[in-house]
Amino acid sequence: MSRYLLTDALPARLSRRSLMVSTAAALFGYSARALGETGHSPPAYLLMSDPFRPQSHLLPPHGWMNDPCGPVFANGTYHLFYQWNPDAAVWGNMHWGHATSRDLVRWEHQVVALSPQPDGPDSSGVFTGDVVLDGQQAIAVYTGLKTGRAPDQVQCIATSDLTMTHWRQEAYPVLPVGPPGLKIRGFRDPKIWREGDTWVMLVGSSIENQGGVILRYEGRDLRDWSYKGIFYGPSDLRGGDDALECPDFFRVGARHALIFSINWVVHVATGDYVNRKFRPLTLDALGYGNFYAARSMLDAQGRRTLFGWITEKPWQAGAAADRGWSGVMSFPRLLVAGPDGKVRSHLHPSVEALHGEILFSGSPKEPVTLPGPCVRIRVRFDASSAGELVFSRTDRFLHLDYNPQKTGAEVSCNEDTVPLSSSRSAELDIYVDASVIEIFTSDGSALNTRAYGDPGGPFTLKNSGCFQNADYEICLLKPVSGNRLTGIL
Repeated sequence: MSRYLLTDALPARLSRRSLMVSTAAALFGYSARALGETGHSPPAYLLMSDPFRPQSHLLPPHGWMNDPCGPVFANGTYHLFYQWNPDAAVWGNMHWGHATSRDLVRWEHQVVALSPQPDGPDSSGVFTGDVVLDGQQAIAVYTGLKTGRAPDQVQCIATSDLTMTHWRQEAYPVLPVGPPGLKIRGFRDPKIWREGDTWVMLVGSSIENQGGVILRYEGRDLRDWSYKGIFYGPSDLRGGDDALECPDFFRVGARHALIFSINWVVHVATGDYVNRKFRPLTLDALGYGNFYAARSMLDAQGRRTLFGWITEKPWQAGAAADRGWSGVMSFPRLLVAGPDGKVRSHLHPSVEALHGEILFSGSPKEPVTLPGPCVRIRVRFDASSAGELVFSRTDRFLHLDYNPQKTGAEVSCNEDTVPLSSSRSAELDIYVDASVIEIFTSDGSALNTRAYGDPGGPFTLKNSGCFQNADYEICLLKPVSGNRLTGIL
């Protein structure tokens, strides 16, 4: 199988999962390795010196990263699991990688958590799932892939103590088939929570000729489940097998929010939850640009905290495979209810610990020279007229436009867009971490994009239009490790 798994021209209707599943059998030829061996990846010193590799975000030591899985806080430590191919920077041979942190920004890699079992229900891959705490145990419920089996996606279980460094994967699935009487396509990405003495599980799926759905199951324990009906859908959103991927459900403000992903967009439905039934009232995008498969947790202060997969651009797939790594985890975000009851996202305050030396503060009268592409740029401006920001050395590494006439896409950065309402006082909080760009708006929206231009410094920040008389604060971003998280255990 070619390493160019994500092609230069990815069809709009082809979801990542349908593409991935179709190639799993060929890619499973790779052998499973313990974390720390380089496999098909370049040596760690080359990864560490790669100028496109972020220094302040969580990413795998090498290989391919996609969905966050089961983020959870236990005994003073944050645990974040993620989809990981340790053998190459292409999708395949899916494991669960594992990283831990005390503060949500400085991460340490742990040994691989879950691996495909050669004779198990997940022999072709360990897909996305959730982690819950039950007494002194951590329980992971996840989708196991086994090509050639019908169905090829089933829900599996693994257990650990609260250190979550030694997992026991069970040999039989806890949900071997979908609901009786429904012709479903896709059956994956379980989400678990407890209501009183009942466990609830949501599973993403779709019904043939109807659309994407989220299925609800209940159980007194985490092994015996009863189907309780369609929790959400059918949806008229389309993509791949139409399954609504990576569901998540929680209370926010006076309402409840249901998150799911389809066709490279994260959506949030906000509504009422009464008598175990969800009545959606609004449906919106939650995150814009290169952001997918988001999952949340409660932080140490009980705040709803979200992570998502920052993808590479499809046309960069080959170059990413050559560099030996692909995919990045977003900075953590806080989810809150806005005045209209809809969900807003803001950068988690923990990220302030990464703010380094202040390089500039004020309103520049001429271009500002900066060391390179690892900075935070906060700009406050009058958003009633258009303007442009360019941050680069020899090309347009970061090219940002604001145009209040482009309704719903007022901010454009490196060809990705996010809405921003016209006002006399607006703010953009821009984080540039090598090839990763995260932008948070004063409206409570976020944009992720990538930059693959010339990364060599020094850089120059130039502005025009509404950004000329704006107020800036620019600081360095501190690295989270001395080796861009490539260290070998």
